[in-house]
Order: sequence, then C-alpha cells, then structure tokens
Amino acid sequence: MDIDAPRCGAYGWDEVAAKLMGHIHQRVKLSAEKAVTVRMLVDTGATFSVIPKGLAQTIDVKRLRRPVTIELADGRRVKFDAATAIVRIGDREAPATVLIGDVAEPILGVETLEALGLAVDTRRRRLTPSRHYAVRLGGFSGGRRPRVLSGTRRVAEAPARG
Repeated sequence: MDIDAPRCGAYGWDEVAAKLMGHIHQRVKLSAEKAVTVRMLVDTGATFSVIPKGLAQTIDVKRLRRPVTIELADGRRVKFDAATAIVRIGDREAPATVLIGDVAEPILGVETLEALGLAVDTRRRRLTPSRHYAVRLGGFSGGRRPRVLSGTRRVAEAPARG
C-alpha cells in the first residue's frame, strides 16, 4: 500500500503541500465489466466512495435504476447515480457501493475501507489492516458453521445444531 501525492509542480511542491495537509492517496483497482487501477483520495468523512462519470464509463459499471440523494458535509443535498464495483487494495478485495458524480478525483470512503478491513493510520499516513480479512462465502461442508474462538481472531468450525 502506498501514499501518492500529485506531482504537478516542477519541484514537487504539490507533493510537499499534500503531505503537510495530511492527504492520503491510495492506488486502488476498480472493477466492473472492465478493470482499471486508479489513485483515490482517502476520505474518512465520506461514507461512500465516489467516482467521476468518466471513470464509471471506463469500467462500465451497471448503475441502479434511479439516483440517490446524499447530504454533503456542507449540508447540501445532491443526487448521485449509484452502482456496485469490486474494489481491490493489495490482496484485499470486496464489493462496494460507489456513487457516480462530478468530483475532481475519485474518493475512497469509509464503507469501502470497512468492507476491506482497512483503517487509516494518520501517524504513518497509510492504510493498515483493522481486522483479519475474511469473507464467509456460502455454506460450510459437513454441516458445520464458523465460530470465533474467544480471545482470538481465528475462525473454527462449530458443530451444527440440529
């Protein structure tokens, strides 16, 4: 996982300014019908991830039938199209709700971070695991179901009740 700041200035001043202001950017693979790796601004004040319309077209996401109304931090209510995309950071991958709208750069929201089991380490200025990454897929063989052992994060098999 990496922190990446804009490098527009000849002397890298944009990068210095971004680090001083505390912006954290993350390389993220977004997938729908197509996939692309993009640089997203990590925004702990954003519930949902937001991508520009052009990026939504590039990965060919299937939008919901109607837009959703979202209240912004400044109190304005704005309509966004919504879709689901597969988000991958490092070896972690999960489906996430993405809003599609007029944004200057893609935003990585906390719902997506939570789905991936990631948290923001503000001191080190990077994303770190907040929990073990595990997803329960379907049923378990032998009629057994998962059980978390007390005091550990390991998943064990528990006998099915019946």
